[in-house]
Amino acid sequence: MELNNKHFSDAIETTGAKNNSSSNIAFIIKSLLIGVLCLILMIPLLLVSDLVRTRKQESRNVQYEITQRWGQSQFVTTPILIVPYTPLTENAEETYLYILPKSVDITALLNIEMRHRSIYEVPIYMAQTSIKGEWHTDDIQQAITEVPGKYDLNRSKISFAISDPTGYHDLVYITVNGQKLRMKSDGSTDLSSMGNTDLYAYNYEGASQAFDNSVFINSGTQSANFPIELGEDNKIIPFDLSLDIAGSNDFGFVTAASSSTVKASGNWSAPAFLGGSLPTNYTISEADFQVQWKNFYEDSYMAPSLFSSFASKGSYINFTNPADHYAQTERSTKYGVLVIVLTILSVFLVELSIRRKNGAPINFLHYALSGLSLVLFYSLLLSFSEIIGFGWAYLIAAVMTVGLNTLYFRSVLRSTRKAILLGAIMSVLYLAVYLLMQMKTYALLTGSITLFIILAIVMYFSAKVLKERP
Repeated sequence: MELNNKHFSDAIETTGAKNNSSSNIAFIIKSLLIGVLCLILMIPLLLVSDLVRTRKQESRNVQYEITQRWGQSQFVTTPILIVPYTPLTENAEETYLYILPKSVDITALLNIEMRHRSIYEVPIYMAQTSIKGEWHTDDIQQAITEVPGKYDLNRSKISFAISDPTGYHDLVYITVNGQKLRMKSDGSTDLSSMGNTDLYAYNYEGASQAFDNSVFINSGTQSANFPIELGEDNKIIPFDLSLDIAGSNDFGFVTAASSSTVKASGNWSAPAFLGGSLPTNYTISEADFQVQWKNFYEDSYMAPSLFSSFASKGSYINFTNPADHYAQTERSTKYGVLVIVLTILSVFLVELSIRRKNGAPINFLHYALSGLSLVLFYSLLLSFSEIIGFGWAYLIAAVMTVGLNTLYFRSVLRSTRKAILLGAIMSVLYLAVYLLMQMKTYALLTGSITLFIILAIVMYFSAKVLKERP
């Protein structure tokens, strides 16, 4: 009898060992399948990221259609005195000497508004601009003395330019030495050479705008004839140019002068100040901004070939939002891997805790459907953000996704408490991602610490659950 009991006990132990071995194999296989599922879910997540970029490009195309009729980014080249001359060399061809004003003072008042088409929008403005300055005849005399040549002072002219001539909404007049001169389009004077310098002013994610070779265009140059008479005494030649300029997205000045001051103000709460130097001072409020630059150039003249050097010393303002909803949605998709992996891992740990208590396992299909809902979150976020903005869109998409998964796992797990726990985990993840995207200064540090804490919690609970597995 005792021998039979011993054989029976040995059989039970052998069967238990086989069951444990089978259970371990099933655990390993399911873990691998869940890992493969996480990798597969990266495919639709990448497709959503591509959709964000496509919609962003469509937005830019619509913005371009609006701005090319109103006026694109405007960069104003301040007036320059251009004197034709022929160098004293054999077979020399006529060229020009650019004589810079002694000083230039610029003020600009910008009235900025959002122009809409369908669900897209772009900031446009009308800039009331005043440019005042003066040339000194001593500087002109010194220039033509230091650069030998045969000068034709009677054919000298005053020229300035804006980057997009669509922005001219009226005839342009300049008052020089008390004389009002009509300025006309000048195809023979190429102030567009300034655009040959690749001025990369900034790169905000999703709203970047580089000032490249296409910024300064020749058709925006206007000139007025102004013959020069030089005498023995130094004379001041003042000028005053006032004009309204229509544009969008960016506005700025290329201050071609020995000394220049730029003052600009407008009704925009988030301007970006760009250019070769920082503003000397500025103020920004919730309703408007004021900014001032001061620049200088050592010489009072230059050759046309050197004129492009002024582009890097310009003063520019950008009015686009560096954190628009497309940029923020694109950033949020980069956290998608983290949200998907941690959510599915949480579901897996909950399943293990339930199976420890002889609960039913979660079907692999349930994991797949939950993962797809996590990917769909970003499509919902993109769709809603185009209509109501990123903040509210993120809240609505998160509530929909968390609510759907909570109800779904309540039905699958047949446990309200476990379903609410999973919903709480997802809520914390979405909240953490949103807060990280709103941070600027310490976003990387905070994100790294948050990930470390989350990983530590997951490691703790996974060790606890796996230790208690039969």
